[in-house]
Amino acid sequence: MATSAGDSASKLSAGNLFSVNGLVAVVTGGGTGIGLMIAKALAVNGASKVYIVGRRLSVLEEAAKSIGSPAVVPLRCDVTSKLELEVAAARIQSEVGYVNLLVCNSGIGGPYGIRPKPEMTLDEYVDANLAADLEDYTKTFAVNATAVWYTTMYFLKLLEPHLIFTLIADIMNAGNKHGNVEQKSQVVATSSIGGFNKQNTGGYAYGQSKAACTHLVKQLAVALPQWDIRANVICPGWALAIP
Repeated sequence: MATSAGDSASKLSAGNLFSVNGLVAVVTGGGTGIGLMIAKALAVNGASKVYIVGRRLSVLEEAAKSIGSPAVVPLRCDVTSKLELEVAAARIQSEVGYVNLLVCNSGIGGPYGIRPKPEMTLDEYVDANLAADLEDYTKTFAVNATAVWYTTMYFLKLLEPHLIFTLIADIMNAGNKHGNVEQKSQVVATSSIGGFNKQNTGGYAYGQSKAACTHLVKQLAVALPQWDIRANVICPGWALAIP
């Protein structure tokens, strides 16, 4: 089917390029901070469904109330639990059947450790950093990196188009074969500038776990295009963190 010059120009308009009208999205950590603003931006700009996911249902419900859109749906889920991720994905599959956008935004801080000072001995540096609890350190990686991987794995089948839409999508040349939005299905993860900082500005565990998150998404960006799914990572700077 031939495409007119007018149609081509229309697709390049800012309104179409960045439109989320009709989008179905899942935002983990969607009850507070950056995740809440992502969910709100999607909802007020026409997304048909925005699932906000987190451990505390009361926080999610308050967030949904503050946004004031029927499109926002609170969904309690601990992203470090494979069972809870499986249940969450199954619920969304039963209610909608697919997802256009997965935002892996859940994240926590971690043991800060200590930066070396000119007058500090090596023993003091080692002892101060070993004082951090191992479980707290690894929990930071569990939420900031490992959970991003497993959340993505459990939702990929909802991002990947169903077979009955394949022919339509091939004609449309669009990765989203449901055809409800122009864009290809996408995974976006929230990492941090702390993952690039060689100094211990946000804590050793936090920076290292966010570096892992960033590299994880780089690997997804290479692995997923064969199924017409994109993967991108954003790395914000300083932001207000709400417990």
